[in-house]
Amino acid sequence: MKTKLWKPMIVIGLFLIVVSCPGTYSQDSISQKSQMLDLKLQLLDSKLELLDTKIKLWEAKPKELDIKLTELNSRISSMAFDPQLMTKKLNKLDSLFKKSQETVRTVETQLRVVAKPEPEPEFVPDYKSSIMLDPVRLLEGTFYLSYERVLNPRFSLNVGAMATYSTKQGLSNYYFSNQSFAYLDASTNQYHFYEGEVMSGGGINIQFRNYLLANHTNRQKAPLGLYAAPQVMYRKMTITGNYREMEETDPGVFEMVDKKVIQHLNIFAGGAILGMKIPLFKVLTLDLFAGGNIKLSKYKNEDGFTKYKDWFNIDFSGVSPVAGIAIGILK
Repeated sequence: MKTKLWKPMIVIGLFLIVVSCPGTYSQDSISQKSQMLDLKLQLLDSKLELLDTKIKLWEAKPKELDIKLTELNSRISSMAFDPQLMTKKLNKLDSLFKKSQETVRTVETQLRVVAKPEPEPEFVPDYKSSIMLDPVRLLEGTFYLSYERVLNPRFSLNVGAMATYSTKQGLSNYYFSNQSFAYLDASTNQYHFYEGEVMSGGGINIQFRNYLLANHTNRQKAPLGLYAAPQVMYRKMTITGNYREMEETDPGVFEMVDKKVIQHLNIFAGGAILGMKIPLFKVLTLDLFAGGNIKLSKYKNEDGFTKYKDWFNIDFSGVSPVAGIAIGILK
């Protein structure tokens, strides 16, 4: 009996537990949902309040801007504004700006000029002497060699030596063929022309050169540049020739006889020249000169200097021009 009652009691108890649990769970879930809904409503209220404050701020800003614009308009209207005066002031400011730009450019140019590095000084060799050859005198049959020695940057001494051997052959043909030779016959005191064969001899020429631009800055000094020089010259020449003369060989018999003539000539000259020495390749130099001489020629067996001679003749006495070209080596 007890066993039968126990079993139904267990079944009834389980039924009650099952029936009572879903109700409790459903009550808890409803209360939680209501709480969540309340929170959401509170958040929504706060958002609405924020939106309301933003709208009020947006409505207030245009009013403030209108107030500020009104104040600016009142200030502008209260100002005394003259367009022409303002244009003049703007033009004046523009001119001042242009002047300042020109000043800045000038200063920049000056700074560039100042900042430009100085060119390195050109190396100028210090020459002390030169040896020169006059090729023009070769046409006279004369070998002319000179030596110039520097005394100081402005002055130098030039000494030239001449050796002559001139005939109708070779380079001296033209010069020798145009000479007019004559000798004085002591017995008749008259000149007789003869045909020359050889002119030979030697001489010396001395010049004291003054280089005119040596004291100027960046100019060439001795032995280069423009110079002026007094000079003296002496030459001793021997002229050999022959002529034909009618001579009585036997009593009453006359024949043409060849006779030989030998004359000794002394030549003295003094004058001045102006020249220019130009360097070539820093080793050679070219000397161009021109001037004048007073030339006096005297034969050994004659008392005075020669007269009535052409200036082209070697035995001319008088004023004669001097010109030439020489080339040489710098040392």
